[in-house]
Amino acid sequence: MTEDLLEEQSEVLAKLGTSAEGAQLRARMQSACLLSDMESFKAANPGCCLQDFVRWYSPRDYVEEEVTDEAGRTAVRGDLSARMKIPGNMWAEAWETAKATPARRQKRLFDDTKEAEKVLHYLAVQKPSDLMRHLLPCVLHASVLKIKDEESTEDIPSVPKTLQQVTAQASKLLHQPNPDVKKLEEVINQLMSLEAVIARARSLKAKFGIGGAEKEDCEELERFVSCLLEEPEVSVIGAGRGPAGSIIHKLFVSSQRLADYCDEAALLAPMEDESVAVPDDRKATLDFPPPAGREILLRTRLPRPAPYSKSLPQRLFCVLMREEFRLAGAFSSDTSFF
Repeated sequence: MTEDLLEEQSEVLAKLGTSAEGAQLRARMQSACLLSDMESFKAANPGCCLQDFVRWYSPRDYVEEEVTDEAGRTAVRGDLSARMKIPGNMWAEAWETAKATPARRQKRLFDDTKEAEKVLHYLAVQKPSDLMRHLLPCVLHASVLKIKDEESTEDIPSVPKTLQQVTAQASKLLHQPNPDVKKLEEVINQLMSLEAVIARARSLKAKFGIGGAEKEDCEELERFVSCLLEEPEVSVIGAGRGPAGSIIHKLFVSSQRLADYCDEAALLAPMEDESVAVPDDRKATLDFPPPAGREILLRTRLPRPAPYSKSLPQRLFCVLMREEFRLAGAFSSDTSFF
């Protein structure tokens, strides 16, 4: 029997209750296989009796004991158990009605053609919502496997733990007859966020050229990208002269050149055609955000207030942003003779 038929039959048998009549009816409903086995047994063993069948089919209901005859010889005799001798026993009634029929000539207990027609009819009358409900576990399972496969190649620390939690939550929801739609949406949103994290990791690795750099720089860049994925703010070691800082500087420069190119192309384009074609080699920087501001730092050493004064450090700091700018200076003077 198929899984759904077994579940349906279990529900019907459970509804019969625990009364004597319910138990008897339950036994009769389950006796189809027993009757088939009895008919096959009679066909294979002509002249057999119920004791022979019980001894083969249910050995616990065939009780054997040693008996000593008048001559002192010991023999083993068997008989049916007490429950098999109850008047109106279902086994005895089934044995009386069973005919000697080989299994190949009996009516099939499981008619696969009939069950296949039931399946096709069930699919034909399905609503789109019911169909999606049946396909949802398969879709979620495929999504989890895809994310797990992609995560194994990217090696992101936070993804395995989150994926395990999402899998447990989805499994718990899908075992319910009518899962909560809002909770299913939360599971789907969590899977989407995991896909975004993996895509972000691939994008950062491509932008920072991990794999093509030298071994020491590659390890430092991998740590930097990993921190970018896990932490809100990351310090750039070595500032603009470090491996990560130099790449960030190039990205900003490329982004600015692309912006200037698009502005120039838009001015030169005909009025009737406002679309601007971007070269393939510059499309990679389209998603890089514009800088929030620009910092300029001037540092030097010079004698003040006179040419023969001691040379001391001087510093001028400037921040240029879209709506404002700030200047901060730190100037040193020699006060030994002044």
